[in-house]
Amino acid sequence: MQKTLILAHRGLVTEYQENSLPAIKAAAESPYCDGTEFDVFLTKDQKVVLFHDENPKRLTGVDGNIYDMTWPELQKIALMDEIEVDGGLRKYAKTEKICLLTDVLEELRGKDVFLDIELKAYNVSWGKRKIGREVARIVRQFGMEEQCVLTSFNFFMTFDAEWAYPHIHTAFAYDDNIPLPGKWLNRILESNFLGKLVRSSMVIAEHTLLDDDTIAQFAARHMRTGTFTLFPLMPKELPVSLVAEHTDILRRLAKQGVGWVETDHPELAHRVLHG
Repeated sequence: MQKTLILAHRGLVTEYQENSLPAIKAAAESPYCDGTEFDVFLTKDQKVVLFHDENPKRLTGVDGNIYDMTWPELQKIALMDEIEVDGGLRKYAKTEKICLLTDVLEELRGKDVFLDIELKAYNVSWGKRKIGREVARIVRQFGMEEQCVLTSFNFFMTFDAEWAYPHIHTAFAYDDNIPLPGKWLNRILESNFLGKLVRSSMVIAEHTLLDDDTIAQFAARHMRTGTFTLFPLMPKELPVSLVAEHTDILRRLAKQGVGWVETDHPELAHRVLHG
């Protein structure tokens, strides 16, 4: 059985702003991480940038839509040193720049890290699908196909990546926000209906959707399973009850053979898995 990889969610966000180059570099250098997850958008001028929100206001103070902004425009704004997180403020040492996917892969090329590159989607849109092929093209350009999986909640994006570059690893993402009973969501997940449509080679799902045999079912299909987000980022210390709950969940999923887990606190996850 392969070991469970620990991925920093949006980089090492306890130290640097989410999806910033310093956060990604810190995750790659951390003894508690096996890699990192980060989010990407395609700008108006077709540049792939690391960013989480469709509207950059929470992170930069600038209102707008990142799809309608150009890379030169984004270079003029910064990730603030105080960012809203879960209803509170997270403070950092200084502002940081928005970065390109190419900057990140240039930094990480040659390093033993696994990357979950989330093609960010806030609705299922055919028109925004082409980020899939562009991210796949860049990953292939850097020769990092076996180190990366492209994930998304928009199956058009992963389909576009697979259609243009059939050997790229993709994973359709399942979460528990879909307005269906949990048992039905689990059945949809285990059938991998959407994953089959887009020809994904891996799968990622919120930990709440993983039953006792879900990971085994995907393993039987030779598919690796990832999950999110354990030990989440909060403005203050995590509640003791939440740490205990997520510790139990992580131990259970690791025992079942989950391929990777995304966390905002890699040190906590590492302590659970490795002592």
